[in-house]
Amino acid sequence: MVDHSDLQKVAADKGVSPQSSRSDAAENACEGGTSGQAAGAPPSNTAPPNYTGLRILRCGVDSLYLSYAGSLTENYETQLECLKALAQSQEGTDQADAYLFLADHSFAVRGKGRGRFPFLLVDNWYQLQLSRRKAERLPLAYAQVASELLTFCGVDGAVGPLTNIVSIFAGQVIHPTVSRVDLCVDFTTDLDLEAIPQNHWISRANNFARYYVQNRFSGYTFGQGGPISCRLYDKTLEIEKSQKTFLYPLWAAQGWDGESPVWRLEFQFQREVLGECAIRTVPELKQALNPLWTYATHQWLQLKYPQGDSNQSRWPVYPEWQSLLGAEFNDSARESVLRVRKDTAPSDRYLFVNGLGGLTSFMAREGIQSIDEALETYLVKAHEYHRQQSQRTGKTLPTYVREKVEQKRTRYAARKATESREQRERGRS
Repeated sequence: MVDHSDLQKVAADKGVSPQSSRSDAAENACEGGTSGQAAGAPPSNTAPPNYTGLRILRCGVDSLYLSYAGSLTENYETQLECLKALAQSQEGTDQADAYLFLADHSFAVRGKGRGRFPFLLVDNWYQLQLSRRKAERLPLAYAQVASELLTFCGVDGAVGPLTNIVSIFAGQVIHPTVSRVDLCVDFTTDLDLEAIPQNHWISRANNFARYYVQNRFSGYTFGQGGPISCRLYDKTLEIEKSQKTFLYPLWAAQGWDGESPVWRLEFQFQREVLGECAIRTVPELKQALNPLWTYATHQWLQLKYPQGDSNQSRWPVYPEWQSLLGAEFNDSARESVLRVRKDTAPSDRYLFVNGLGGLTSFMAREGIQSIDEALETYLVKAHEYHRQQSQRTGKTLPTYVREKVEQKRTRYAARKATESREQRERGRS
């Protein structure tokens, strides 16, 4: 549940009120105040007197969703309809052509839209949903900005190229409205989070859930599906599945030992709550990062020791929570420790660990121990298999492989501006 009067009061106290979305206090806190830190860097790790072993590794904007009012130009609507039809084709060569190169981005155009939006364009920076020209009650675009891009480039660095892209689709300059933002703090702690009794969590959420992955405690959710929600979860466990390891060097730079579980406290703010704080534009959001975190951790959710006093406001706060609620956000871009790729190509680990699954299965079936022998034998048998199948499919092994490569280059948004379809056609022949 959201107490709108409290939310407005907290926002106003920090300089984000419906009457004025800017204030000296908010500007100092979010745009270079005395304790502000770069996005992806930790706030001060100074512990309270009863500090019990919590180390903040990073705080920042994890997710950002934006909407753009306007209308798609007729030319781009026609192009997108054609590209979507190619993506829906049963022919692999057609699917390989379902991409749009725009503003130095090679977007894969999906065969299905998402929700009420008929067009879905994807690369490693953005997921972009577009409406048709005559769509009623829909913005031109609804976009999700990738967490990795936000981590290394900050909000402005991530939103600027996106706004340029959407403006090209509209044929005029348009600016976004913030639809959702997720703020997060990554940390390590000696506290046994699984053992915390439920009545120690003081929350305005309507629901609470505890999660496990194969009998391993993975975290909590509070208020899932509401205008404000929270997740406290084992980020290292999640990365084991997602393989999004770009956070590892950032954590290590702040003292992570590479083995201890890293937990993430993450609050999600939907449009309803942002509107209560008069947060509609990206500049207003940047000013409000600290006020939003303050409200979430001081009033919406707290971790306290129950006392005999019926007034929960007088219960003592866990020292670990005291450290977390003191986190501060500033959205300066980082010194990039790596270049954020625009394509969605798989990682080395996926290719050279997961990708060996088929080969090792072949070796086990054939009783082969040497990988060199296996590769040679595998290639001979693959040629033979596809030669036999070619009477039905019309594709030899080289033809089949070339088609799959082209499809995946499109799927992974790995096309180049200088690459023409005619060049690819020559490569297929």
